[in-house]
Amino acid sequence: MIITLYNGAVSGHAHRVRLFLALLGLPYDRITLDMKAGQHKTPAYLELSPLGQVPTLVDGPTVITDSTAALVYLAIKYGDEHWLPRDAEGAARVQRWLSTASGELYRGPVLARAGKLFGRDIDMARAEAEAERLFAWMQAELHTRTWLAGDKPTIADIAMYSYMRVADEGGLDLSPYPDILRWLADVEALPGFEPMPRSST
Repeated sequence: MIITLYNGAVSGHAHRVRLFLALLGLPYDRITLDMKAGQHKTPAYLELSPLGQVPTLVDGPTVITDSTAALVYLAIKYGDEHWLPRDAEGAARVQRWLSTASGELYRGPVLARAGKLFGRDIDMARAEAEAERLFAWMQAELHTRTWLAGDKPTIADIAMYSYMRVADEGGLDLSPYPDILRWLADVEALPGFEPMPRSST
């Protein structure tokens, strides 16, 4: 049975899952919802995703409505163990970054981009400060190793990549962080890589 991904064209959350599906070489049906037209709020879609969010991953009877949960599911079901280590320490290192993707990354680069591109009413000064704190930490972490959570790429890198690549769409500058820029290029060099689309708005 073919996997189906309900997707938003410029959503970094959706891109995380598209990117990982591409890296795994998994065939899937992509259904792109028109977010501006409210297709993610229709009764039919809300039956799949009660909060009306993208992405939603459907694999047979399994329905997953959270992007990082989808990465975990795909890593365990279809991926090599390096994507999500099974040992306690390795799994914890990955989880730290999955939490960061839902925390600091969201409160910084994601909200800054939403404010700049889509007119969301956010505290830009707070988002910029959160982003700078995150960038400084990531730079320090990546100065001593190639990947965020170990010596091979993991779903931690996939979860963090998409919104970091378009940080400038939120008015954020990554040029002072050379190790982050190197890491972005390393992700982009992975076989099967699919780029994060830039907004046309």
